[in-house]
Amino acid sequence: MTAVYTVGALFSKQCKDIFRNVEVLILFFVYPLVAFVMTNAIPEEMGQADFFISIFGTMHIVFTPMVAMASMISEEKEKNTLRVLVMSNVKPAVYLLSIGGFVFICTMITAIPFVFFGGFTGMDAVRFMVYMAMGCICSLFLGGLIGTAAKNMMGANAVAVPLGLVISFMPMLSFFQKSIKEFSRFVYGQQISDLLANPGEGVATAESFIVVAINMVIFLGVFLFMYRRNKLEV
Repeated sequence: MTAVYTVGALFSKQCKDIFRNVEVLILFFVYPLVAFVMTNAIPEEMGQADFFISIFGTMHIVFTPMVAMASMISEEKEKNTLRVLVMSNVKPAVYLLSIGGFVFICTMITAIPFVFFGGFTGMDAVRFMVYMAMGCICSLFLGGLIGTAAKNMMGANAVAVPLGLVISFMPMLSFFQKSIKEFSRFVYGQQISDLLANPGEGVATAESFIVVAINMVIFLGVFLFMYRRNKLEV
């Protein structure tokens, strides 16, 4: 069985399964819908559009892929399909690419409305989507390790939901309480939120990319460890 065939088969399986898992499907539309309501409900003269776009955009790329990924993997584990995949020598990279690729595409497609809500055009729109993609990948890795570490779907959601909310709300809390940023700036959610707030050229700092990269490497490393550990314990 080739890696390409495996990725295609698992991707196709997720496309079919998502319509049977309404709770996960709805997740992809929650924050775009909330952002649409808030940006249209607040008068333009109040100047809060950018704030809502960065906050709800961050919530979308942090909470949605993290919870979706954790739910999908833990469900596979609960049904023993993950055991079959591991015993069939499906490599971690192949598994992550198939499941994560599906969640990534769904998240990024539903993230497109944020570009229009924020009125971004040209390279600003491109940079905005790149920043969204960076945050989404971090969340996929984090959701992946939660899903593989949890014993079942309920356990995965019990960790992923509150953790996703904490990371999602940190940027908003730091906006009102500056002292929180002393800690939150080391978490990728805060850096992504800052980038989304102003995707203009030359605004991004090296710190933002370094923090996101470090978070990404840590989450990926733990995910690979937990996946390989399943060879002995699932």
